[in-house]
Amino acid sequence: MTSTNRGSKARGAALAAAVPLLLVAACSSGSGSAGGEDGEIRMMVNLTDNLNQAYWEKLVKPFEDKTGLKVKIEGPTGKSVAESFPQQLAAGTAPDVIQSIFPDDDTAPELIDLSGEAWAKGTPMFDEYAMGDAHYAVGVGTQTQSLVYYNKNAFEKAGISKPPTTWDELTKDLGDLEKAGYTPMQTAGDFQTGLQLQQIYHPTLNQLHPKWQTAVFDKKLSVGDAYKPAFQMYADWIKAGYIDKSDVGLSPSQADANFTAGKVGLYTNGSWFAATLNKAGDLPFEVGVFSPPAADSQAYPGPQGATMANPYMIRKGIGDEDGAKQLVEYLVTDAKAIEAQLGSDGVFRKGSERKQSKVDAQIQGILDDAPALVAVGEGQGNVRLPVTGFNPKFTEVAQSLYTGAGPADAAKSIDQWVDENR
Repeated sequence: MTSTNRGSKARGAALAAAVPLLLVAACSSGSGSAGGEDGEIRMMVNLTDNLNQAYWEKLVKPFEDKTGLKVKIEGPTGKSVAESFPQQLAAGTAPDVIQSIFPDDDTAPELIDLSGEAWAKGTPMFDEYAMGDAHYAVGVGTQTQSLVYYNKNAFEKAGISKPPTTWDELTKDLGDLEKAGYTPMQTAGDFQTGLQLQQIYHPTLNQLHPKWQTAVFDKKLSVGDAYKPAFQMYADWIKAGYIDKSDVGLSPSQADANFTAGKVGLYTNGSWFAATLNKAGDLPFEVGVFSPPAADSQAYPGPQGATMANPYMIRKGIGDEDGAKQLVEYLVTDAKAIEAQLGSDGVFRKGSERKQSKVDAQIQGILDDAPALVAVGEGQGNVRLPVTGFNPKFTEVAQSLYTGAGPADAAKSIDQWVDENR
């Protein structure tokens, strides 16, 4: 199998520290000794309040009934699946199927390449998550990142007849929303500051610089040059008062609450926010959703930033490889299994015809109309930056625009960090 090694100083240190783990895992990978009882497939999943043990057992029950195989659902032994899987590889106790995480340079050698499985090739973002020529992960759907939620009542009061498709139109709309008495654009602190700026800029950035993460890796582009127009736009909005400087002190949940209370015109967020809106029930306004504007002269809608949702991987050397493949095939191709998984946490699938709320239907339309789904943040598969930890650093740089740093300062800061951590 082929794996792409994206080295950096930070990753190099991590790999050096992981050598003992990999040696132990390599020794145990072919034994299948960690498998469950005969006819039992162990699957480690991310357990949450709504995706609990009962949810997962109900999800796999039709598969068990049809095949006679038993699926043992296991939660992580540590804080998360991402933490637990490498630990269990080292201990020789890793499960057969792993849900919710993606392969990396450390774990890929311990996973089955699904490139040759006909059923896998039609799954969402299959090629986008390739590593070299190998495909270790298959997913149920996508989480669409580049969305702008808006208050239709606020738009009507502000005299805005339709969502903006260019940056100039958006800037004018922000001014009109402020005059109408609304918070023009809701932002927040923590991780959300940098995430929102990336989300709203994805369609423009990926037209100006397709696969920009690869261009940065190949030293044909700097992150600062890629994002300088976004830093300038954001700084201008802060200066104009369209973004409240105090918002950087808000938690994302507080920002969510401000929008659902009807005080806000625009709110950039991912598809997972739809689940929050659906749970909120009746709101004092109608919610609209649109794809972010593109720069003047660019096509609209632009590419959608997206991530594979509900990914599954299969470990090498397990007792029943064929049974594990059957299970994963069921989870990502069976219509009823897909519907059950799309109904949680803002997961969508292109072309889905499942019954949806009004907000969900708008997001489905945006996903279906997107000309491409593109890598976000550090990237994924073969389209990756040469550094790790990009999102927290980008948030730090975005927040500096609230405290006096200029767009050129922000660009220089992110470039310096990339250069130091390659």
